[in-house]
Amino acid sequence: MAEGLILDYQFELVEDHHAPGSGRYGLLVTFSADISEALPYLNGALEDTRYDHEGRVLIGKCGETRCAMRPHEIRVAAVDPDEAARVAAETVARVNRVWAERHHIRPSLREASRPAAYTIYRLLPGSNCKDCGSPTCLAFAARLGDGEAKVDQCPLMLLPRYAANRAQIAALLSGG
Repeated sequence: MAEGLILDYQFELVEDHHAPGSGRYGLLVTFSADISEALPYLNGALEDTRYDHEGRVLIGKCGETRCAMRPHEIRVAAVDPDEAARVAAETVARVNRVWAERHHIRPSLREASRPAAYTIYRLLPGSNCKDCGSPTCLAFAARLGDGEAKVDQCPLMLLPRYAANRAQIAALLSGG
């Protein structure tokens, strides 16, 4: 196998910036290697991506959760603290695997923009009940836009009167 792109890295648990004090954590993996050249290949290989080529950031699905990749860091959402080392190793291995196989992957510069949190927020109930795990509906909207939450985590959105709003949010999140 070809030598990896990321040869050494550090990781740390970081508090979920959408819900401070919630007890939810993400993972910050940092490294000295610049993975900018790998981002188009990762965009072509990963599922459900949102890519900003000029800004050099790729948000996509890394295993079971979302991650944001930048030239010298990867942030992984919703990490169990006991699994942090394993998730960091798997994430780095995924980047290295895609880089090693890049000659067999069509790079993609396709960019998808995410909807603004406020656009999603206007379709939510606005009760700030915290039943979704976020401190406010606006924080929940940001998590939805980042792909870190699912609309059915809001119990009120499951009510029939919000069916049209659910459909609108689904369309926004799918880029439709």
